[in-house]
Parts: sequence; structure tokens; C-alpha cells
Amino acid sequence: MPLLLCFFIGLSIFSNQALSSQVSAWTLYKTKDQVKVEYRRLDTGLLEIRAEVRLVSNMGAFLHLLNDTDVISQWVENAERVEILDSAEAHSNIVHTYFKATWPVSQRDMVTHSVWSQDNEGVLSLQVTDLGHDYPTVAGYVRMQQVKSWWRLTPEDEGVVLIEYQGQADPAGNLPHFIVNRVALSATLKTFIKLQKMLPLYPAAYPSINEKKAAN
Repeated sequence: MPLLLCFFIGLSIFSNQALSSQVSAWTLYKTKDQVKVEYRRLDTGLLEIRAEVRLVSNMGAFLHLLNDTDVISQWVENAERVEILDSAEAHSNIVHTYFKATWPVSQRDMVTHSVWSQDNEGVLSLQVTDLGHDYPTVAGYVRMQQVKSWWRLTPEDEGVVLIEYQGQADPAGNLPHFIVNRVALSATLKTFIKLQKMLPLYPAAYPSINEKKAAN
């Protein structure tokens, strides 16, 4: 079975799911190297983050990169390592991701379930949910909570793919909001910039993936 990483939560390692549905409008954080990052402030004072980039790539490159567990620290900001706990079902994986941190912030980890699918229009979607409460904690790491995100890859004309991400997670522990929000936004931007450099390294076709958008 393909090994899909739930690294994308790592992009927003310090963002948080609000208990209330009342949130602010999206605000632009920064646009750099074709990457656009936005955020909205939740009633907790923390952020939900979304990002997007357009680049020339095949759809399979994204999945191949996710499968390459050895390189996660080369492009996912703050990622240390990952372990695949279960990949028994097609298009589905349970993943344990570890994140490094600088003192005085403690290291974080999370356990997540990812499922991907592709629709008739060629759009590739990945959904991630939290399984942290189902697995024992690890000494030296603070277990993240309320992990939730999605990715969407939409094929466009001339080999261009629109890659979109939106995610949130509770980092747990006692962290000042201004540090949490600053780290989240910076990590998201840096990861998307590195993503553009990594995808060309995976040109091979991916089994069962349609590389073309549906005709209008």
C-alpha cells in the first residue's frame, strides 16, 4: 500500500481548532515565491491557516513525495521524523509524526489518519483526522490535539497544478499566542516554498492517479 504521510498538519503545528464557530475573515499573511498564505483568527486568539501555490507538476509527484518518509525533514518545516503505524487499507494510512522544537518550547508529536481520493474531474483530495487519543504518549513529546486538515490538488491547463491546504491543530501545553501564531505562519510559508523545489524530483507516474483534468 502507498505510504501517505500526514505531514501537512505539521505546516500548522501551532494553529488551533476553535470551540466556537465564530471566526474572523481571512487575512493575507504573505505572498512569496508564488506561495500565498492566509489566516483567520479564532475566538481562542490562535489561528487557522490556509495556503496555495500553482506550479508545473504531475499529480503523482505529490503522492510520491509524501511516501518518501526519509526526506520529510528536508522540506516540512519543524518535522523531525515519521513512522507509518498502519497502511492496511488502500488510500489510507495511520501516521505518527514527530516535530522538533527550540527551547523553551517542548517537542510535539501527533498521530493522524489520512485518506486520499480522486474525483471524476481529476481533483485529488486528502483528508486528515486526529487519532492521538488512541495511542500512548511518548516521553519527551507533547501530544497535539484536535488535528484536522485537508489538501486539494486541482489540475489546470498546460500541466499546471493548483495545490491548496487548510488546517488547524491544538499544540497543547502552555504557549503564548504571539509565539504560536508567528511560528505557524512562518512554518507554512517555508514548507510551501520547499515543496516547489521537491516536487520536480518525483516525475514518475503514480498508480491509479489520473494526470489530466476532465474535459469541459
